[in-house]
Amino acid sequence: MDVSQEPAAICVVDGAGALLAEGRVGTCPDAIATWLGCWTPGKIGMETGPLAV
Repeated sequence: MDVSQEPAAICVVDGAGALLAEGRVGTCPDAIATWLGCWTPGKIGMETGPLAV
């Protein structure tokens, strides 16, 4: 998940690293939670870039 800019880019991968889904949503908790709501919780990785503080 890259939340460094609007919109956030989200990718869902399985245990082997195969891409299951990807999309872009607003960088607010409600939008991200809604998009992720249909997936079984697991590990979440956040990507940050040069704009991270």
